[in-house]
Amino acid sequence: MRLPFIGLLLFASTAVAQTGPTVVFTSSSTATNNTVTVPKSECGQERRFSWQRSGSACEDSIYLYVTTGSCGTRPASTDLVLASLDSANTTTNGVVTFTVGEALAARGGSSDAGSVTTCDTQDTEISFKLCASARRLGGSLGFDCQETFSNVGSPPFVVKYDPQPPAMPSIAKVIARDSALSVQVDGAEANSTVVVEAARVATAGSDDAGTDADAGTDADAGTDVDAGTDGGQGLVGPLALEGTTGPVTRVTKASGEGNVVVNGLTNGVTYRLQATIIDAAGNVSTGSAQVDATPVKSNGLFDAYVEDGGQERGGCAATGGGIAGGAVLAALGIWLSSRRKVS
Repeated sequence: MRLPFIGLLLFASTAVAQTGPTVVFTSSSTATNNTVTVPKSECGQERRFSWQRSGSACEDSIYLYVTTGSCGTRPASTDLVLASLDSANTTTNGVVTFTVGEALAARGGSSDAGSVTTCDTQDTEISFKLCASARRLGGSLGFDCQETFSNVGSPPFVVKYDPQPPAMPSIAKVIARDSALSVQVDGAEANSTVVVEAARVATAGSDDAGTDADAGTDADAGTDVDAGTDGGQGLVGPLALEGTTGPVTRVTKASGEGNVVVNGLTNGVTYRLQATIIDAAGNVSTGSAQVDATPVKSNGLFDAYVEDGGQERGGCAATGGGIAGGAVLAALGIWLSSRRKVS
């Protein structure tokens, strides 16, 4: 009699576990760790999620909804319900869409929800969870409908609305190089992009300054140096560098990857630099204070080292001190030794 008894115990222990529907979400949107980041400019853009389910709800619906709270409950009046699949609904897959604006509006759906925010008035970061919840089977034999709802959706997608631009960065150091400027930008947050723009500084009284008759010397054209029009006409992009002339060179680099190097410049010519930060959501910071610098011809050891494939890392490594400075000197020594052996 022991074996049948053990079998009954095993059956009872496995039957106690809850069973029921499962919903799997997928998305074509770019997501990092299942998080889709939305900037303010895309607040009204639809986010599309496909879903596929197996199993049926227990005497109730499977709810697909968006919430700022926790998944695994019946949707509240402040949640945005995307779909309700009752027990008679045999659909196994579909698509749900919503905008951040719709999710924000839904939060004002009850008297105690507080003030309603919109894409324009929501000025702080807020995250919305994509949920699927249903009542599952359970009990001692596994045939009883549970009174409470459970989270039946996966993976845990989050749509994060980030309306705040990054803080204004600063240009901490500019290293003059041969036909290039190496720019150290401070204040970049993680997972952001550093942007440096450079343009020639216009010289007052020169052709670049707009003193030529065709350059707009009319009094109404604003030819005063402080007006920012001397040579600054025709610039493209979000950053119009005041008091500059000619095309703007724009270089981007991921934060945390060292200095931004602006190449293809003319030695002996002064350039005006400005840096901005683009965060993971696509928000753009205010431009940094502008800095002037001039690339210079150099045939020094470090330039030769760089030209042979060595790397300038910027920051502490560019100071020449401490462990990082020692590592650079050691690398230079090894490189110089190898050059001597070759020669």
